[in-house]
Amino acid sequence: MERQILHIDVNNAFLSWTALELLQNGTAVDIRTIPAIIRRR
Repeated sequence: MERQILHIDVNNAFLSWTALELLQNGTAVDIRTIPAIIRRR
């Protein structure tokens, strides 16, 4: 059986969920339109 590696981009999902929450709460800026960096702690 050939070894396969699965990469899941959870950073993108986090940004999508955050953008949706901000827009639902009335934020004027859509963060999906600006570059973003996820910082690990």
